Amino acid sequence: MADQTPKPLLAALEARDGRRSAWTGNESDTLVPQHRQGGMGGRRGKHRLSNVVWLESDINGAIESDPAMQAEAVARGIKIGGHEDPELVEVRHAVHGLVLLRDDGQVVPVYPAAAGWS
Repeated sequence: MADQTPKPLLAALEARDGRRSAWTGNESDTLVPQHRQGGMGGRRGKHRLSNVVWLESDINGAIESDPAMQAEAVARGIKIGGHEDPELVEVRHAVHGLVLLRDDGQVVPVYPAAAGWS
């Protein structure tokens, strides 16, 4: 049986993002929690608020099965490596913009680096 996302974590995710997709910004009845730092089994720290975003179920499936979509998910910070800390990896979030997500529910804006002097 799959490891279910705890209800308190889902409530915190809804409080942070509403019921809106991190990929599209759309509200949908097909949203599922996507663990940014995925992998099979019971990864320690999997159920951290910084590690979870809402995605439409079809997009969630596509980023798991389509290499181009998976690459885009990595570029957006929607999917991250197993040794990365989700609190320290920027995510390009359709609701919040370019941010860092915190386990305490904070959404910290990340401002692009200033352009170099010519």
